[in-house]
Parts: sequence; C-alpha cells; structure tokens
Amino acid sequence: MTEIDEYLKEDLGEEGDITSDALFTNETFNSKIIANDDCIIAGLKEAKLVFNKTGAILNPKVGDGDFVKKNSIIALVNGPARSILKGERLALNIIGRMSGIATETKKLVDLCKSKNPNIKIAATRKTTPGFREFEKRAVEIGGGESHRFGLYDAVMIKDNHLKLVGSVEKAIKKVKEKVKDKVIEIEVENEEDAISAASTGLV
Repeated sequence: MTEIDEYLKEDLGEEGDITSDALFTNETFNSKIIANDDCIIAGLKEAKLVFNKTGAILNPKVGDGDFVKKNSIIALVNGPARSILKGERLALNIIGRMSGIATETKKLVDLCKSKNPNIKIAATRKTTPGFREFEKRAVEIGGGESHRFGLYDAVMIKDNHLKLVGSVEKAIKKVKEKVKDKVIEIEVENEEDAISAASTGLV
C-alpha cells in the first residue's frame, strides 16, 4: 500500500464518501484547479495519482516547478462526480502544501544565491509524519536539496549527542569506529569545536 492509498483510506474509511454516494449516481463533470496565490506549483504528479485511484482524470495545464500567477488554472479534472469528490480534498491538500513548500524554498534559495551563487539550501528531516517523501520533493522542486532522509542514512552528531558523550573528539571517534559507509556530519556551536572537528579528519 502506497502513502496515497493510506491517505485515501484515512479519508474514506470502509464506507467511502457517503454524502457524494447519496447525491450522485453516474453523473460526470469537468472541474478546474485554480491557484489562490502567485506560487511555484508542486504536487501535480501526486494529485494525478490520487484521481487515478478514485476514477477521475487530472490533466495538468502547467508543470511541477512552474511559477504561476494568482487565479491561473493549473489543472483540469474530469470524470464521475463521485470519483472527483472522493479525491478532491486530498489532491488539493497535497498541491497546497507542496506548492507552499516549493514557493518558500524558491524565495530562500533566490535570496541566498543573490549573495553567494554557489550556496546550497538543504532540507532537514523536520517534516510532517507520513509526508516526508512529498515535502522533500517539494523542496527540490523549489530549488533546494534534500539532506538526510532519516536517522538511518547519514550520521548527524548534534548538541544533544555532544552533551551526553562529553566532547567533539570523543563523539567523532566513537562514530568512526562503528560507522564505515555513511556520511558523517557534526553541528558545532563555536569556533573551538569547529577546529576540533576539523582536526579529527572529519572535514
């Protein structure tokens, strides 16, 4: 089961959209998704999958990563009314959240690159539970990069680790003894600790 399946199950439960099922039978409709603000669009790929699963069709009029003006039509959705209504709130939530993240990322990237064209803006794992994959993709659509995806794919020695272990040198030594095939990074709060970290050969 994919994340999209889980999100739909959360919304539809076992009985489905009882309101729409009571109001409609086989009626078909055409609908539009319109941008409420100037923004970078993200989430159309995911929204298309939502509607595919409910039995409707989303036809994008722009692409993920495109800048659109307020009131622009970003997609058309057609199909049975019940199929559209089953997926519309989930699809709009995904587009809205991902577009918001992509838009704010683009603002930050542009601001920072105006000072340093070589700078990279990376997203941490401070993400919404269950929505990490999509939020990380939205950051990339906005011009940022993904940092580690979870606790398992890179070492990040942070302030809490250092407080418990005792020192930068000791923390790095212990990690190097046990972790051989992962990126190792450390957060420091002063120049002295930065120099200590560098002296271990970490950087």
